[in-house]
Amino acid sequence: MTDISDILFYFAAGLSLLGVIAHEVAGAPKVLGPLKTSGLPDSVIWLHHFSWHVGSVAVLAMMSLFLLAAWQPSGFLFAAVATAMSAGFAALGIGLATFGNPALWRTPAPYPWTLIAILGGVGMYFMERPL
Repeated sequence: MTDISDILFYFAAGLSLLGVIAHEVAGAPKVLGPLKTSGLPDSVIWLHHFSWHVGSVAVLAMMSLFLLAAWQPSGFLFAAVATAMSAGFAALGIGLATFGNPALWRTPAPYPWTLIAILGGVGMYFMERPL
């Protein structure tokens, strides 16, 4: 039987997958393309490419953890790690937009991770835990 926590974890996993797709399909050309003509050293450009794709891999790992949380009867730890990852991404996006450059508010960076962290936290709240 699927309970409310599983539904919330599936929703968080689905939003994570959508985030990765948007990041790679829509975001990469907007961000990585202009770097080629920026005049920055190749090491900086390719480190940015590497970092960009590491972000996608991290979100895929988070998505997998949410799925494991839904599939495993004792998946609380999976949910906790995935929720902490999303909360960390949210804090990074909000912190950089607030204290770094407000231009970041006009990007998706601060927003989806907050919603996903909330879904994970509410899912954990409703999760059945052994005594």
